[in-house]
Amino acid sequence: MTLLQTKPAPSTVVEVQAETAYESRLTTEPEAGASYRQYIRKVPVIRESESCLDVLNTFAKDPSIPCVIYCNEEDRPSGLIMRDVFYQRMMGRFSVDLYYTRPAFRFADHHPMKIDMSERVGSLLQMALERPDSKFYDCVLLTDGDRLAGVLTVRDLMRLSSGLQAEAEEKRELILQESYRHTHNIQSSLTEVRTAAAKTSSECKQMREWSHTGKEKLELVRTSYLGLVDDMTKREGQASELVQNASRISSITGMITELANQSSLLAMNASIEAAHAGEHGRGFQVVAVEVQSLAKQTRKLSGDISELLQHIERLAADTAEGAVSSLREIQSCESHVSEGSQMFHEMETTVHEIEISGNRVYQLAEETVQRVERVKLELAGMSNSDVSTM
Repeated sequence: MTLLQTKPAPSTVVEVQAETAYESRLTTEPEAGASYRQYIRKVPVIRESESCLDVLNTFAKDPSIPCVIYCNEEDRPSGLIMRDVFYQRMMGRFSVDLYYTRPAFRFADHHPMKIDMSERVGSLLQMALERPDSKFYDCVLLTDGDRLAGVLTVRDLMRLSSGLQAEAEEKRELILQESYRHTHNIQSSLTEVRTAAAKTSSECKQMREWSHTGKEKLELVRTSYLGLVDDMTKREGQASELVQNASRISSITGMITELANQSSLLAMNASIEAAHAGEHGRGFQVVAVEVQSLAKQTRKLSGDISELLQHIERLAADTAEGAVSSLREIQSCESHVSEGSQMFHEMETTVHEIEISGNRVYQLAEETVQRVERVKLELAGMSNSDVSTM
């Protein structure tokens, strides 16, 4: 008989290191074998040659051995002999004569519960709980491939289940803590969003006021512009009228010059006639000379007036041309003034829409912050309730 050293099950669940990162602890599931190895018991293995007396001696040497395992020639576990059941079988009146020399494997349970170490712990516990009452307290054989790795008693299964529950509670607590932290971060971000939305709304309101003020000022510019256009139009008409009046005055001065020439000619003829009259025409000759002098001065003044009128006419023409050019230039700015007014109107409308959207974002952020705060309180309450129940 091959006697393997028995390893008692640990009394406490192996602690998980606190330094491990949260994400890895929640997403990385430990191997099934790693969970089993904490509770595996090593028990003796018998062959076909071992008798019932040999098994009794084995149990007698170590009272902590819960069972022995029968392995066939291929070294595969094929049977289970539980201590208590075997003792009951061997304690009869004629058991010594009937059984002691017989092979022990004949009294084994050849259909024990066997679980490979790659199986999930939850599946193991579920299968163990579903066993019939007659086998409920039997050991569970753990195999690594086709080889025996050890056994688990009912107590070991209970400790394993308790360890899993403790680990699940720890993970749940970690989830609650991390959820609380993430919720706090979300709340902080939402608070920043709410602050930014409020600031955006305030700035949009101020921008809308500025846009309205700019629109009013541009409207004043447009009114002044239209008044300037009307004034320039009037001045253009006045300059054109001045040119026409200067032309008319020039024609009148020509007539005056012509009359002065005729008066000078008549005065010359009168002077000649007065000379023929002799002594009687002296007075008339003096008058003719004065008339001729006056006609000469009139021609000179008419010439001066004509030159002055020509200068005025040129200035009036230049003024009219400048007025027309300025008027056209000012009129070309009308489209820019209209576009500017339209842009201010559109900007005011857009800013108003942004202000409405900002207010909506602020309201949504405020509502979300309140909801997150309620979630935080619920998470904190769940965590406190877990602590109080422990």
